[in-house]
Amino acid sequence: MTIAAPRRELLLEAAASLFAARGFHAVGIDDIGAAAGITGPGVYRHFPSKQALLESLCDRTMDRMLALATDSGDLDTLVDLHVSLVVGERALVSVWVREERALAEDVRRSLRRRMRSYEVIWREALTPSRPDLDSAQLALTVGAVLAMLNTTSLIENPLPAAGRAVVLRRLALAALLT
Repeated sequence: MTIAAPRRELLLEAAASLFAARGFHAVGIDDIGAAAGITGPGVYRHFPSKQALLESLCDRTMDRMLALATDSGDLDTLVDLHVSLVVGERALVSVWVREERALAEDVRRSLRRRMRSYEVIWREALTPSRPDLDSAQLALTVGAVLAMLNTTSLIENPLPAAGRAVVLRRLALAALLT
């Protein structure tokens, strides 16, 4: 975390790191505030609740995924961008994967709807390479690959980030194209 970052960003970074390490329910507002260099009650000037922090983190993950996919165009680029997100934003993705159940139902529904839009972009990119798959098979293939990539954020592994990216890219393309 940098001193120059706006307080809201510091709080989001602190929350992502703490939620990823200890889980949403095990982290208190005082923990988040302390990690961001303020008192716990100071968090409430930026977020109305710990739940709102979690929602912001999950929205941020989905926003990044959609922004990357919308600008990408082809399957190789989609894979590279998603792998970069999973490796580079590991704490953020792990919070999104693990803590979805702690979100309010309306927030979960919204995130699922946005995830389906993301998956459509992937299916459209995969279709030319996999004419042997019908729409249900394409949906399952894309969903399984994204789930695999996303859940790797939960796996402790000694590989450096660059090595993780190489392995994950290879795995994703093999699953998508064979």
